[in-house]
Amino acid sequence: MRIKYVEVRALCHATEDEDKVKGALSFLTGTNKIVEEKLTGVYGEPIIMMKVKEQGKEAMAAYERLISDEKNRQKLIDDLDLRLEGWKLHVRLDKQDLVKGSISVGSGDNTVKVVVGAGGKTEKGREAKSFFLGSMGVKC
Repeated sequence: MRIKYVEVRALCHATEDEDKVKGALSFLTGTNKIVEEKLTGVYGEPIIMMKVKEQGKEAMAAYERLISDEKNRQKLIDDLDLRLEGWKLHVRLDKQDLVKGSISVGSGDNTVKVVVGAGGKTEKGREAKSFFLGSMGVKC
């Protein structure tokens, strides 16, 4: 089994620098292929949804960047049951840290959503959990 894709999404509000948010997504994924969708907030304010989806080697490289920090990797390991949906690992990263060039697991509204998809023929949670733990260096 392997990492099939990494999908990253972030909202860029009118008060944020669009180039900085794009740069943060590029820093994580290693690509500039960012798709933008213009949205309107509840009060009529402009919001831009930025999305990147990488597959293959690029996805694996993005995943390795995501788990490269020991503190983040341990947080993901500790919370793995809460983050798994089938063969998908859901992670939120602190957007401000990412803009500054640092990857840190976050929570709340000001985050970047990351979904890591892996492959398996079944949807058994135990197999997915073992796969992700193994990919983070934990022996099962």
